[in-house]
Amino acid sequence: MRTSSMHRIILTAAFVPAALFAAAQDAAPAPKARFFDVDPTLLYAMVALAVVQVIFIVSLASIMRTMGGTGGWVKRLIEKRGRTASAIGLLFVAGEASAQAYAGESNTMTHYETFWWLFAINVFLFIILLVQLNLLRALTRAVVGADDREVTAVAKGESWVDRLLKRMTRQVALEEEKNIDMNHDYDGIRELDNVLPPWWLWLFYGTIAWGVIYIVNMHVINVWQTQDVEYTMEMAQAKSDVEAYMATLTNTVDENTVAMTDDASVLAGGRDLFNTYCTACHGADAAGSATSVGPNLTDAYWIHGGGVKNIFKTIKYGVPEKGMISWKSQLQPAELRALACYILSQEGKGSPTQKAPQGDIWKAEPALGDSTVAPVDTLGALPSDTVRVAMK
Repeated sequence: MRTSSMHRIILTAAFVPAALFAAAQDAAPAPKARFFDVDPTLLYAMVALAVVQVIFIVSLASIMRTMGGTGGWVKRLIEKRGRTASAIGLLFVAGEASAQAYAGESNTMTHYETFWWLFAINVFLFIILLVQLNLLRALTRAVVGADDREVTAVAKGESWVDRLLKRMTRQVALEEEKNIDMNHDYDGIRELDNVLPPWWLWLFYGTIAWGVIYIVNMHVINVWQTQDVEYTMEMAQAKSDVEAYMATLTNTVDENTVAMTDDASVLAGGRDLFNTYCTACHGADAAGSATSVGPNLTDAYWIHGGGVKNIFKTIKYGVPEKGMISWKSQLQPAELRALACYILSQEGKGSPTQKAPQGDIWKAEPALGDSTVAPVDTLGALPSDTVRVAMK
Protein backbone atom coordinates (compact mmCIF):
# COMPACT_ATOMS: atom_id res chain seq x y z
CA MET A 1 0.00 0.00 0.00
CA ARG A 2 1.54 3.27 -1.05
CA THR A 3 1.73 6.32 1.21
CA SER A 4 -0.72 8.28 -0.95
CA SER A 5 -3.19 5.41 -0.74
CA MET A 6 -2.87 5.34 3.05
CA HIS A 7 -3.48 9.07 3.23
CA ARG A 8 -6.51 8.69 1.00
CA ILE A 9 -8.01 6.06 3.31
CA ILE A 10 -7.39 8.17 6.41
CA LEU A 11 -8.87 11.31 4.91
CA THR A 12 -11.86 9.51 3.41
CA ALA A 13 -12.72 7.67 6.61
CA ALA A 14 -12.29 10.86 8.61
CA PHE A 15 -14.59 12.84 6.31
CA VAL A 16 -17.35 10.22 6.31
CA PRO A 17 -18.37 10.91 9.97
CA ALA A 18 -17.75 14.61 9.44
CA ALA A 19 -20.08 14.62 6.43
CA LEU A 20 -22.72 12.79 8.41
CA PHE A 21 -22.39 15.26 11.25
CA ALA A 22 -22.58 18.21 8.90
CA ALA A 23 -25.83 16.83 7.47
CA ALA A 24 -27.27 16.33 10.94
CA GLN A 25 -29.48 19.38 11.22
CA ASP A 26 -32.37 19.29 13.65
CA ALA A 27 -35.46 18.98 11.46
CA ALA A 28 -39.08 19.16 12.58
CA PRO A 29 -39.61 16.69 15.42
CA ALA A 30 -40.94 13.41 14.12
CA PRO A 31 -43.32 11.28 16.18
CA LYS A 32 -40.75 8.59 16.92
CA ALA A 33 -39.82 7.10 20.24
CA ARG A 34 -36.25 7.99 21.24
CA PHE A 35 -34.26 6.42 24.02
CA PHE A 36 -32.20 9.55 24.73
CA ASP A 37 -31.41 12.99 23.40
CA VAL A 38 -28.31 13.52 21.28
CA ASP A 39 -26.35 16.74 21.46
CA PRO A 40 -23.51 17.90 19.14
CA THR A 41 -20.86 17.12 21.78
CA LEU A 42 -21.69 13.41 21.62
CA LEU A 43 -21.52 13.47 17.83
CA TYR A 44 -18.07 15.11 17.95
CA ALA A 45 -16.90 12.37 20.31
CA MET A 46 -18.21 9.64 17.99
CA VAL A 47 -16.45 11.27 15.01
CA ALA A 48 -13.19 11.48 16.98
CA LEU A 49 -13.46 7.81 17.96
CA ALA A 50 -14.03 6.79 14.35
CA VAL A 51 -11.00 8.80 13.19
CA VAL A 52 -8.80 7.21 15.88
CA GLN A 53 -9.92 3.72 14.87
CA VAL A 54 -9.23 4.45 11.21
CA ILE A 55 -5.68 5.58 12.13
CA PHE A 56 -5.11 2.33 14.05
CA ILE A 57 -6.50 0.26 11.17
CA VAL A 58 -4.22 1.93 8.62
CA SER A 59 -1.24 1.58 10.96
CA LEU A 60 -1.85 -2.14 11.50
CA ALA A 61 -2.27 -2.64 7.75
CA SER A 62 1.09 -0.94 7.21
CA ILE A 63 2.71 -3.19 9.83
CA MET A 64 1.34 -6.32 8.15
CA ARG A 65 2.59 -5.05 4.76
CA THR A 66 6.06 -4.49 6.23
CA MET A 67 6.06 -7.98 7.75
CA GLY A 68 5.21 -9.43 4.34
CA GLY A 69 8.35 -7.97 2.76
CA THR A 70 10.41 -11.17 3.24
CA GLY A 71 7.89 -13.26 1.35
CA GLY A 72 8.88 -16.55 2.93
CA TRP A 73 6.30 -16.54 5.66
CA VAL A 74 3.50 -15.90 3.13
CA LYS A 75 3.90 -19.33 1.55
CA ARG A 76 3.97 -20.94 5.00
CA LEU A 77 0.84 -19.04 6.00
CA ILE A 78 -0.93 -20.07 2.80
CA GLU A 79 0.03 -23.71 3.39
CA LYS A 80 -1.09 -23.74 7.04
CA ARG A 81 -3.71 -21.00 7.19
CA GLY A 82 -5.37 -20.65 3.82
CA ARG A 83 -8.50 -19.10 5.29
CA THR A 84 -6.48 -16.57 7.26
CA ALA A 85 -4.55 -15.53 4.17
CA SER A 86 -7.82 -15.08 2.26
CA ALA A 87 -9.15 -12.93 5.07
CA ILE A 88 -6.15 -10.62 4.71
CA GLY A 89 -7.20 -9.80 1.17
CA LEU A 90 -10.78 -9.26 2.22
CA LEU A 91 -9.53 -7.06 5.04
CA PHE A 92 -7.80 -4.66 2.66
CA VAL A 93 -10.91 -4.63 0.48
CA ALA A 94 -13.00 -3.88 3.55
CA GLY A 95 -10.59 -1.10 4.46
CA GLU A 96 -11.20 0.52 1.09
CA ALA A 97 -14.95 -0.09 1.28
CA SER A 98 -15.22 1.43 4.74
CA ALA A 99 -13.70 4.64 3.44
CA GLN A 100 -16.65 5.49 1.16
CA ALA A 101 -18.71 8.54 1.98
CA TYR A 102 -22.31 7.89 2.87
CA ALA A 103 -24.85 9.32 0.45
CA GLY A 104 -28.30 9.47 1.99
CA GLU A 105 -31.63 9.90 0.26
CA SER A 106 -31.95 13.42 1.58
CA ASN A 107 -29.54 16.18 2.53
CA THR A 108 -30.85 16.55 6.08
CA MET A 109 -30.54 14.16 9.00
CA THR A 110 -31.36 14.67 12.64
CA HIS A 111 -28.72 14.38 15.35
CA TYR A 112 -30.42 11.19 16.54
CA GLU A 113 -30.11 9.49 13.13
CA THR A 114 -26.54 10.67 12.74
CA PHE A 115 -25.62 9.20 16.10
CA TRP A 116 -26.77 5.73 15.06
CA TRP A 117 -24.91 6.00 11.74
CA LEU A 118 -21.73 6.94 13.60
CA PHE A 119 -22.35 4.14 16.09
CA ALA A 120 -22.63 1.60 13.27
CA ILE A 121 -19.45 2.94 11.65
CA ASN A 122 -17.52 2.68 14.93
CA VAL A 123 -18.73 -0.87 15.53
CA PHE A 124 -17.67 -1.83 12.01
CA LEU A 125 -14.24 -0.26 12.48
CA PHE A 126 -13.84 -1.98 15.84
CA ILE A 127 -14.56 -5.36 14.24
CA ILE A 128 -11.91 -4.64 11.62
CA LEU A 129 -9.46 -3.82 14.42
CA LEU A 130 -10.17 -7.13 16.15
CA VAL A 131 -9.69 -9.04 12.89
CA GLN A 132 -6.45 -7.22 12.23
CA LEU A 133 -5.10 -8.00 15.69
CA ASN A 134 -5.97 -11.66 15.29
CA LEU A 135 -4.29 -11.76 11.89
CA LEU A 136 -1.25 -9.95 13.26
CA ARG A 137 -0.85 -12.64 15.92
CA ALA A 138 -1.03 -15.33 13.23
CA LEU A 139 1.48 -13.49 11.03
CA THR A 140 3.86 -13.04 13.95
CA ARG A 141 3.77 -16.76 14.69
CA ALA A 142 4.37 -17.52 11.02
CA VAL A 143 7.35 -15.13 10.84
CA VAL A 144 9.08 -16.44 13.97
CA GLY A 145 8.32 -20.07 12.99
CA ALA A 146 6.06 -20.88 15.93
CA ASP A 147 3.53 -23.66 15.44
CA ASP A 148 0.26 -23.85 17.30
CA ARG A 149 0.75 -27.59 17.65
CA GLU A 150 3.99 -27.11 19.56
CA VAL A 151 2.49 -26.21 22.89
CA THR A 152 4.29 -27.15 26.03
CA ALA A 153 2.04 -29.03 28.37
CA VAL A 154 1.81 -27.34 31.73
CA ALA A 155 0.63 -29.22 34.73
CA LYS A 156 -2.62 -27.70 35.93
CA GLY A 157 -3.60 -27.57 39.54
CA GLU A 158 -7.04 -27.14 40.99
CA SER A 159 -9.07 -24.38 39.41
CA TRP A 160 -10.81 -21.75 41.51
CA VAL A 161 -14.11 -23.47 40.70
CA ASP A 162 -12.84 -26.74 42.17
CA ARG A 163 -11.57 -24.96 45.26
CA LEU A 164 -14.87 -23.12 45.70
CA LEU A 165 -16.91 -26.32 45.39
CA LYS A 166 -14.64 -28.07 47.86
CA ARG A 167 -15.13 -25.29 50.41
CA MET A 168 -18.89 -25.19 49.88
CA THR A 169 -19.40 -28.94 50.18
CA ARG A 170 -16.46 -30.04 52.37
CA GLN A 171 -16.28 -33.11 50.19
CA VAL A 172 -13.73 -35.65 51.32
CA ALA A 173 -11.26 -36.94 48.74
CA LEU A 174 -11.77 -40.50 47.52
CA GLU A 175 -8.53 -41.70 49.04
CA GLU A 176 -9.59 -40.38 52.45
CA GLU A 177 -13.13 -41.82 52.53
CA LYS A 178 -11.95 -44.74 54.63
CA ASN A 179 -11.49 -42.33 57.53
CA ILE A 180 -15.20 -41.46 57.59
CA ASP A 181 -16.57 -44.89 56.75
CA MET A 182 -19.23 -45.88 59.33
CA ASN A 183 -18.95 -49.56 58.37
CA HIS A 184 -22.60 -49.70 57.37
CA ASP A 185 -22.91 -51.57 54.11
CA TYR A 186 -26.26 -51.96 52.37
CA ASP A 187 -26.04 -53.95 49.15
CA GLY A 188 -22.64 -52.48 48.38
CA ILE A 189 -23.65 -48.94 49.36
CA ARG A 190 -21.44 -47.65 52.16
CA GLU A 191 -22.54 -45.00 54.63
CA LEU A 192 -20.09 -42.14 55.16
CA ASP A 193 -20.05 -39.70 58.04
CA ASN A 194 -20.03 -36.58 55.87
CA VAL A 195 -20.49 -33.18 57.48
CA LEU A 196 -23.32 -30.85 56.46
CA PRO A 197 -22.40 -28.69 53.46
CA PRO A 198 -21.48 -25.18 54.57
CA TRP A 199 -23.88 -23.57 52.07
CA TRP A 200 -26.81 -25.51 53.52
CA LEU A 201 -25.68 -24.84 57.08
CA TRP A 202 -25.35 -21.07 56.57
CA LEU A 203 -28.70 -21.00 54.78
CA PHE A 204 -30.27 -22.65 57.81
CA TYR A 205 -28.56 -20.17 60.15
CA GLY A 206 -29.82 -17.35 57.90
CA THR A 207 -33.44 -18.48 58.26
CA ILE A 208 -33.06 -18.44 62.06
CA ALA A 209 -31.55 -14.93 61.97
CA TRP A 210 -34.32 -13.73 59.67
CA GLY A 211 -36.97 -15.14 62.00
CA VAL A 212 -35.49 -13.23 64.95
CA ILE A 213 -35.28 -10.00 62.94
CA TYR A 214 -38.88 -10.42 61.75
CA ILE A 215 -40.29 -11.02 65.23
CA VAL A 216 -38.41 -8.10 66.77
CA ASN A 217 -39.37 -5.64 64.02
CA MET A 218 -42.96 -6.75 63.63
CA HIS A 219 -44.02 -7.48 67.22
CA VAL A 220 -41.52 -5.79 69.55
CA ILE A 221 -40.31 -2.45 68.24
CA ASN A 222 -42.93 -2.20 65.44
CA VAL A 223 -40.54 -0.82 62.84
CA TRP A 224 -42.36 -2.73 60.11
CA GLN A 225 -46.09 -2.33 59.70
CA THR A 226 -48.47 -5.26 59.92
CA GLN A 227 -50.56 -6.17 56.91
CA ASP A 228 -53.77 -4.59 58.18
CA VAL A 229 -51.98 -1.31 58.95
CA GLU A 230 -50.29 -1.33 55.55
CA TYR A 231 -53.65 -1.98 53.90
CA THR A 232 -55.28 0.94 55.74
CA MET A 233 -52.42 3.29 54.83
CA GLU A 234 -52.44 2.21 51.19
CA MET A 235 -56.20 2.66 50.93
CA ALA A 236 -55.96 6.14 52.45
CA GLN A 237 -53.18 7.02 50.03
CA ALA A 238 -55.19 5.64 47.12
CA LYS A 239 -58.20 7.75 48.14
CA SER A 240 -56.00 10.82 48.30
CA ASP A 241 -54.56 10.04 44.88
CA VAL A 242 -58.03 9.57 43.40
CA GLU A 243 -59.22 12.88 44.84
CA ALA A 244 -56.14 14.64 43.47
CA TYR A 245 -56.72 13.05 40.09
CA MET A 246 -60.40 13.98 40.04
CA ALA A 247 -59.45 17.55 40.88
CA THR A 248 -57.57 17.69 37.57
CA LEU A 249 -60.64 16.59 35.61
CA THR A 250 -62.70 19.74 36.10
CA ASN A 251 -62.91 20.20 32.34
CA THR A 252 -64.76 16.88 32.02
CA VAL A 253 -67.55 17.77 34.45
CA ASP A 254 -71.13 17.85 33.16
CA GLU A 255 -74.64 18.36 34.52
CA ASN A 256 -74.64 14.82 35.96
CA THR A 257 -71.33 14.98 37.82
CA VAL A 258 -71.08 18.64 38.84
CA ALA A 259 -70.94 19.29 42.59
CA MET A 260 -71.29 22.42 44.69
CA THR A 261 -68.16 23.88 46.25
CA ASP A 262 -67.45 26.91 48.41
CA ASP A 263 -63.80 27.12 47.39
CA ALA A 264 -62.80 30.79 47.35
CA SER A 265 -60.85 30.54 44.10
CA VAL A 266 -63.74 28.84 42.31
CA LEU A 267 -66.26 31.43 43.55
CA ALA A 268 -63.93 34.27 42.59
CA GLY A 269 -63.65 32.88 39.07
CA GLY A 270 -67.44 32.50 38.91
CA ARG A 271 -67.90 36.12 40.01
CA ASP A 272 -65.62 37.36 37.24
CA LEU A 273 -67.53 35.30 34.68
CA PHE A 274 -70.87 36.59 35.98
CA ASN A 275 -69.70 40.20 35.75
CA THR A 276 -68.54 39.58 32.20
CA TYR A 277 -71.47 37.66 30.72
CA CYS A 278 -74.52 37.84 33.03
CA THR A 279 -74.94 41.32 34.45
CA ALA A 280 -76.66 42.65 31.36
CA CYS A 281 -79.70 40.43 32.00
CA HIS A 282 -79.54 39.66 35.73
CA GLY A 283 -78.02 42.81 37.17
CA ALA A 284 -74.70 43.34 38.88
CA ASP A 285 -75.94 41.75 42.13
CA ALA A 286 -77.73 38.85 40.34
CA ALA A 287 -81.04 40.05 41.87
CA GLY A 288 -82.36 41.75 38.74
CA SER A 289 -84.87 44.59 38.81
CA ALA A 290 -88.36 45.39 37.65
CA THR A 291 -87.01 46.24 34.19
CA SER A 292 -84.37 43.45 33.86
CA VAL A 293 -84.76 40.72 31.27
CA GLY A 294 -83.50 37.85 33.40
CA PRO A 295 -85.07 36.56 36.62
CA ASN A 296 -83.86 37.13 40.16
CA LEU A 297 -81.11 34.61 40.98
CA THR A 298 -80.82 35.42 44.70
CA ASP A 299 -84.19 34.17 45.97
CA ALA A 300 -85.45 30.63 46.51
CA TYR A 301 -87.65 30.61 43.41
CA TRP A 302 -86.45 28.93 40.24
CA ILE A 303 -88.11 28.63 36.87
CA HIS A 304 -86.03 25.74 35.49
CA GLY A 305 -85.04 24.11 38.76
CA GLY A 306 -82.54 25.03 41.41
CA GLY A 307 -79.49 23.24 42.69
CA VAL A 308 -76.06 23.18 41.11
CA LYS A 309 -76.96 20.51 38.53
CA ASN A 310 -80.02 22.32 37.18
CA ILE A 311 -78.28 25.70 37.13
CA PHE A 312 -75.28 24.14 35.34
CA LYS A 313 -77.63 22.58 32.79
CA THR A 314 -79.52 25.84 32.23
CA ILE A 315 -76.29 27.79 31.67
CA LYS A 316 -74.85 25.10 29.43
CA TYR A 317 -77.84 24.62 27.10
CA GLY A 318 -79.59 27.97 27.62
CA VAL A 319 -83.30 28.72 27.21
CA PRO A 320 -83.59 29.84 23.58
CA GLU A 321 -87.36 30.42 23.70
CA LYS A 322 -86.83 33.00 26.46
CA GLY A 323 -83.80 34.68 24.97
CA MET A 324 -81.01 32.97 26.97
CA ILE A 325 -78.31 31.57 24.71
CA SER A 326 -76.33 28.39 25.25
CA TRP A 327 -72.88 29.02 26.74
CA LYS A 328 -71.34 25.57 26.18
CA SER A 329 -69.51 26.76 23.06
CA GLN A 330 -68.04 29.82 24.80
CA LEU A 331 -67.24 28.55 28.31
CA GLN A 332 -65.33 25.51 29.45
CA PRO A 333 -67.03 22.97 31.78
CA ALA A 334 -64.89 24.20 34.68
CA GLU A 335 -66.06 27.75 34.01
CA LEU A 336 -69.70 26.66 33.85
CA ARG A 337 -69.24 24.94 37.22
CA ALA A 338 -67.65 28.05 38.78
CA LEU A 339 -70.48 30.22 37.46
CA ALA A 340 -73.18 27.87 38.83
CA CYS A 341 -71.50 27.70 42.25
CA TYR A 342 -71.21 31.49 42.40
CA ILE A 343 -74.91 31.95 41.59
CA LEU A 344 -75.89 29.53 44.36
CA SER A 345 -73.63 31.38 46.80
CA GLN A 346 -75.66 34.59 46.22
CA GLU A 347 -78.91 33.20 47.60
CA GLY A 348 -80.47 35.62 50.09
CA LYS A 349 -78.13 38.49 49.16
CA GLY A 350 -80.50 40.37 46.88
CA SER A 351 -80.96 44.15 47.17
CA PRO A 352 -84.28 45.82 48.21
CA THR A 353 -84.94 46.58 44.55
CA GLN A 354 -84.66 42.96 43.52
CA LYS A 355 -87.03 41.54 40.94
CA ALA A 356 -90.21 39.80 42.08
CA PRO A 357 -90.02 36.02 42.48
CA GLN A 358 -90.63 33.85 39.43
CA GLY A 359 -91.13 30.13 39.26
CA ASP A 360 -91.45 27.76 42.21
CA ILE A 361 -89.59 27.31 45.46
CA TRP A 362 -86.85 24.75 44.96
CA LYS A 363 -86.53 21.97 47.48
CA ALA A 364 -83.63 19.62 46.96
CA GLU A 365 -84.62 15.99 47.18
CA PRO A 366 -82.36 14.08 49.58
CA ALA A 367 -80.22 11.40 48.06
CA LEU A 368 -81.06 7.78 48.84
CA GLY A 369 -79.57 6.87 52.21
CA ASP A 370 -78.64 10.50 53.02
CA SER A 371 -79.01 10.66 56.79
CA THR A 372 -77.89 14.29 56.98
CA VAL A 373 -81.29 15.59 55.83
CA ALA A 374 -83.58 16.37 58.79
CA PRO A 375 -86.83 14.38 58.89
CA VAL A 376 -90.02 16.17 57.96
CA ASP A 377 -91.95 17.53 60.97
CA THR A 378 -95.38 15.98 60.47
CA LEU A 379 -96.66 17.21 63.84
CA GLY A 380 -96.58 20.77 62.63
CA ALA A 381 -99.16 19.96 59.95
CA LEU A 382 -101.72 18.44 62.40
CA PRO A 383 -104.51 20.32 64.19
CA SER A 384 -103.69 21.58 67.67
CA ASP A 385 -105.99 19.09 69.38
CA THR A 386 -104.35 16.22 67.56
CA VAL A 387 -100.95 17.55 68.65
CA ARG A 388 -101.99 17.58 72.30
CA VAL A 389 -103.30 14.03 72.09
CA ALA A 390 -100.11 12.88 70.46
CA MET A 391 -98.01 14.57 73.10
CA LYS A 392 -100.04 12.97 75.92
